[in-house]
Amino acid sequence: MNKWKINIPDKDILQKLIKETGLPVFICRILASRGITSRADAEVFFNSSEFADPLTIKDMDKAVITLTEAVESGRRITIYGDYDCDGVTSTYMLYSYLEALGGEVSWYIPTRDEGYGLNKPAIDLLKKQGTELIVTVDNGISAAEEADYIKELGMKLVITDHHQVPEKLPLAEAVVDPHRPDDLSEYKHLAGCGVVLKLIMAMEGDCDSVLTQYADIAAIGTVGDIVRLDGENRIIVREGLRLMENTENMGLNRLLALSGHEDGTEITSTFLAFSICPRINAAGRYSSPKTAMELFLCGDMQSASAKAAELCELNDMRKKAETEIVAQTEEKLRSDPDLLNRRLLIVSGDGWKHGIIGIASAKLLHKYGKPNIVITREGDTARGSARSTEDLPLYPLLESCSDLLLRYGGHTKAAGLTISSDLIDTFTEAAYRYCAEKIKETTGELLEADIEIFPTEMKVENVELIDNLEPFGEGNPMPLFLLRDCVIRSKKPLKDGRYTSFAFGFGSVETRAVYFGSTFDAFPFEEGDRIDILANLTVNEYNDRRNINVLVKDARFSDFRQDRYFAAKTAYEDMRCGTVDGRLLCRMIPDNAELRKVYDILRRTGVLSKAEILADRAGINCCKFRTILDVFAEFGLAAVDVTDDSVKLIPASAKADLTKSRVLAQMRELAGR
Repeated sequence: MNKWKINIPDKDILQKLIKETGLPVFICRILASRGITSRADAEVFFNSSEFADPLTIKDMDKAVITLTEAVESGRRITIYGDYDCDGVTSTYMLYSYLEALGGEVSWYIPTRDEGYGLNKPAIDLLKKQGTELIVTVDNGISAAEEADYIKELGMKLVITDHHQVPEKLPLAEAVVDPHRPDDLSEYKHLAGCGVVLKLIMAMEGDCDSVLTQYADIAAIGTVGDIVRLDGENRIIVREGLRLMENTENMGLNRLLALSGHEDGTEITSTFLAFSICPRINAAGRYSSPKTAMELFLCGDMQSASAKAAELCELNDMRKKAETEIVAQTEEKLRSDPDLLNRRLLIVSGDGWKHGIIGIASAKLLHKYGKPNIVITREGDTARGSARSTEDLPLYPLLESCSDLLLRYGGHTKAAGLTISSDLIDTFTEAAYRYCAEKIKETTGELLEADIEIFPTEMKVENVELIDNLEPFGEGNPMPLFLLRDCVIRSKKPLKDGRYTSFAFGFGSVETRAVYFGSTFDAFPFEEGDRIDILANLTVNEYNDRRNINVLVKDARFSDFRQDRYFAAKTAYEDMRCGTVDGRLLCRMIPDNAELRKVYDILRRTGVLSKAEILADRAGINCCKFRTILDVFAEFGLAAVDVTDDSVKLIPASAKADLTKSRVLAQMRELAGR
């Protein structure tokens, strides 16, 4: 179950915004909920098209001088990138620009096996090849030791990066990173490719022509790195999407075609995020990032088609490996359901590809709403990737276990670690203790709706206005709306039951919705149920008729009490882990009437996915309901699959005396009854 937050724009601010801008009320409601509260804010959001002077970024002038001198003197330059989408696009942009200037330039992108950033073996190789100047893109800001080594070998170094800055800066001719504390530039949220774009603008002395030349590639890196799509990033992506329709880059042209884009159709940031970026990232995750770099460098359609096809194949392999990791994880959860009753889910396996475990971790987070760490054992050492919710900042967690880790790093919601394989169990217990202390309540992933939409606002002309908020991405997601008190009229399966479509009444509006997040068999609502819906809205045109598409993100009963649910769920998890307060335990013990009520509901429904919805239908809190299921499982009356939260009634061969339940007896003993 996800946690919902519904934004309510301040009435006075909303009226002021409507009056100042003259924009439609519907769009002003969305803007106000996102903190755009004045005409000036709205003009920046909708109309900004100019970049700040790139030379306001600290050390940008030094970087320009160093690179210009190296090009003019014929010194050998190597662009040192990173294996992800941002790193590859950054490398391509600066390499192709310097080559066009006539520079003696090459490029180097480390594999995941080498690790992120500069490393000494690679530096030795570049020295042997005659490199005189190394320019990092999308990395380098934390490479103080490697920077010293480069100087010892007699080479020069220019760093361009966008990650957080350590206390000590590396020794280099220039360190260009907007996050430097002494940097006075206005916009701080550029991806690595955005920093490179501004470096090229500074060298060229012009912003517009550089944007026209490189925005299509920079847009991919910007979307792929999940940076905020506001300010200068918004300009990059907006212009890049426009130029991408007729891109002159043959590799990108073929990749767009093989990824499902049809000529004449609009390319969106969503298409980049879900179709283009994963294919570029697949090279670094599953093979070598050189494949993606070589795609952008292709000079003929035949080789471009071959490289694009290779990336698509690698992406298919990536998806298969990801599915296998998740499937093996789910087998572990079926064997030990209490893994999901911890505040933190930790799973490990042998030989899981370390380039894939981060995606698997993100998928587990989305499915179970649990902060988690996925660890792959690789002989004596193991690597882990973590994803988290608002409840648990990851870096402090890893810092608290630093004496057990060989390496670790990351941010609030994403992090990585390296550990000796024989310390995984010790680390797991330490992480459990930390999370039990720090996370007082389990809440799942947060879904934040921009506004509650009312039946009178469900008009095609309103929904069409949403397109003006594009491009969507981090910091500017596609608007999410609350539709309150909807009545289910009917339901039907789509795509052989993989998805669900249902008709519903919403005030005076009768319409349909599609729920891609639920199979038809798992859809828990019945005709006549009153539910609240969180949904994205789009407009579909068919047979010259325009209709509103309701794309469901989440749904639950209209009278759902969120705070009570999460408190009860937390209590159940604590009980399963043996840490619940005995006084609270008294209120968790079900009586005979409640046992019969749940059994009767199960008998009527047979199989119902989402036990949490079934509990709500029964009018019994989550903790007590799951305790009842534990009792039924003890007597072989029901089976619960924790991987999809489904409950299945098992026909009883004989009458069971539930009053003799060991589960209930243990609860009474702990409660002192």
